[in-house]
Amino acid sequence: MSDTDNTQRTPLKVLVTGGTGFLGQALTKALAARGDQVTVLDLKLPAEMARIPGVTYVEGNITEPDSVEGTIARFGTEAILHLAALVIPACRANPALGAQVNVVGHINIMQAALKAGISRIVYASSLAARPRGPLASPVNLYGAFKHCCEEISKVYFLDHGLGSVGLRPHVVYGPGRTSGETAAITLAMRAAARGEPYEIPFSGKMCFQHIDEVAEIFLRSLDRPAPAPIVSDLTTAIGSSEDVAEAIRTVVPEARITIADRPRPMPDALDNAPLRDFLGDWNAVSLQEGTRRTIEAFRATADS
Repeated sequence: MSDTDNTQRTPLKVLVTGGTGFLGQALTKALAARGDQVTVLDLKLPAEMARIPGVTYVEGNITEPDSVEGTIARFGTEAILHLAALVIPACRANPALGAQVNVVGHINIMQAALKAGISRIVYASSLAARPRGPLASPVNLYGAFKHCCEEISKVYFLDHGLGSVGLRPHVVYGPGRTSGETAAITLAMRAAARGEPYEIPFSGKMCFQHIDEVAEIFLRSLDRPAPAPIVSDLTTAIGSSEDVAEAIRTVVPEARITIADRPRPMPDALDNAPLRDFLGDWNAVSLQEGTRRTIEAFRATADS
């Protein structure tokens, strides 16, 4: 996480949408740990035993403006971390619902922030939003919806001067990642920790980032208002499914990890200069180190 001394910053009242998912749980825990007052807005709330101490959980729907605006007013929200979305398989299965949640939900967040005078808005876009392939376009509806959200954010700046930070993770891995197509990277590490075989269902080049690094980037992006609609890739470091298998075998030499011959499309170019201009440097986690942390966490859970 960031080396920032928490005693030198004023705690924020942060609304986290989608705070019960993999990324949301990690970020909510990190926000609470640094002293922020966190409210999680989600469709389904976790069981009491799974809730993070000190965090307020509210059942709500980002597709309903009153739900978003009412929660912001009730808790005096000063910053928004917008993560709620349907991922690739869900958008493919129900495109209309995917558009409602991912696009209309994003508009509702931006509009609510505008009404409440909130100037710190960080949202999860995706590398899937980057054009690629023969049509120079996103290759799935999830990516198309995320690209649309980036453009919407730019228009809110043009029309209202509302800055925001749109972050494009690609393959985020670590303990707790179980859903979405690229959860396979984490599931391969879990299988190795358990001594089980696993086939990674895709091959090709990708950007891999451990949850600890991604969490630091998201949290630091909340620390001050964005002067413009910043949209940025998180990394330019490219690896492959083979690199993941090798990193796993470095930790678990006997691991039985195979890779399907199904390449995933990758954008032609990556650029995280807008993010580095905004944040400066952060604590990068190598694939080898992230793999070690993940496998050790799974082993610790199995032993507990």
